[in-house]
Amino acid sequence: MKRPALWFAGAAALLLGAVVLSPLGLRQVAFFQVRRVELVGTRYLAPEQLVARLGLAPDQNLFDDAGEIARRVERVGGVVSARVERRLPGTLRITVVERVPVAFAPGPNGLVPLDPTGHALPYDPAATGLALPLVPRADSLVLGALAQVRAADSALYQDVDAAERGEAGAVLLELGPRRVMLRGIPTIDEVQAVAAVRRHLAATGRPYAELDARFEGWVVARRSGS
Repeated sequence: MKRPALWFAGAAALLLGAVVLSPLGLRQVAFFQVRRVELVGTRYLAPEQLVARLGLAPDQNLFDDAGEIARRVERVGGVVSARVERRLPGTLRITVVERVPVAFAPGPNGLVPLDPTGHALPYDPAATGLALPLVPRADSLVLGALAQVRAADSALYQDVDAAERGEAGAVLLELGPRRVMLRGIPTIDEVQAVAAVRRHLAATGRPYAELDARFEGWVVARRSGS
């Protein structure tokens, strides 16, 4: 008579434990209230800007819907994706992938950071210390060229002061008193060829005013722009 009773008690305990340890049950446990938020991957967005958009309740539980929190973050301008992780007993770790700015364009209230597709980004240039080339407007050709230069050779990109569209689909990069001419959006190899010629001329002390990379397989150095 005792064995069935013991079996029933054990089964009831297991069932109760499963309910308590389920996400729904854990949401009722005050021990798992969110007490800390960690942001990873933020470089351009202000942390307080993201935290404000989380919409966390005062009694937010670690096991509340993490997917909804991620979706709220992804609705913030400049965010590509967000991943939410739980760190027991009460920490939310949010990893953010931001859109990368490649240029500034004039806006109604000052300079506006743009991504390679021409979307305006809600980044504060003063707070983030952004130093980006200036473009006259959101031109996908020019922005695409800048993004490719940034990916292929960061030293060359950092020296670009301004960029604009030239004739016949060319892109003109201004680097102080010098300029680089590209045939539209360049390949990685074309950017690296320009960078290599630039380094060689600097190392040998040869003056130049323009590097023309519009010809396949060639980078032409000119003493004066034409």
